[in-house]
Amino acid sequence: MARGKPWTREELIVAYALYCVIPFSKLNNSNRTIKDAAEVIGRSPAALKMKICNLAALDPDFLATGRVGLWGGISKLDREIYEEFSKDWEGLSTKAESIVGLPLFDLTEPVYNGDPHRKKSYAEIADKQARKFFRKSVISAYEGRCCITGQSIPQMVIASHIKPYYVCDKSERANPANGLLLNAFYDRAFDQGLMTVLPDLTIQVSNYVKDGYDDQNTRDWLLGVEGTKIIRPKRFAPNRDMLAYHNEFVFLR
Repeated sequence: MARGKPWTREELIVAYALYCVIPFSKLNNSNRTIKDAAEVIGRSPAALKMKICNLAALDPDFLATGRVGLWGGISKLDREIYEEFSKDWEGLSTKAESIVGLPLFDLTEPVYNGDPHRKKSYAEIADKQARKFFRKSVISAYEGRCCITGQSIPQMVIASHIKPYYVCDKSERANPANGLLLNAFYDRAFDQGLMTVLPDLTIQVSNYVKDGYDDQNTRDWLLGVEGTKIIRPKRFAPNRDMLAYHNEFVFLR
């Protein structure tokens, strides 16, 4: 990477947020989100794209796919930003959008003209923004495809929390590694504990299903995936501790 003006903390926050939510296949200089964000932070689209690619060299899940990151462009501040916000996903989502003033995660809050006492609190807005970040980052990690079927109709895929949202702490709620991209059928089955994913990414179906249901659809759709492995994401591999939580507390034995 050519030498130029040093990257600031704010610029790197934006770059890391975009790394999380833009699929590798769409990382190019003509990407509209990259172009818009680059204009706001005063960088060229090519420079912002290169910095996003640099950050991939810090991602162990990315490197596990056999790809090579651009180590030459990594700075001390890059590492600090990566380490800080890999533990604060909600902070990453809110700060990145506040820096550029753009709906990076497809979130546009409507202007509220009603009773000021009923206006949403900042915390509620931030929570919604974090959910948008989570969904977009999980979709990006799995390149828009259900990790069981490969189905990619946008209206049918859901970013499912592995460890349920309502029991997550602040560091877990928007963590992309707490997500699986599932079509609506498998999202419901996973959420209700009718199936789980083991730490080696193998699918296991509940005995509740095996012992109680033997119709053709159940055999095809649920029992038929027993023992198969989910499609591994390009980044943000499912967190083993969160899979263990689902196995122990959600899965019906």
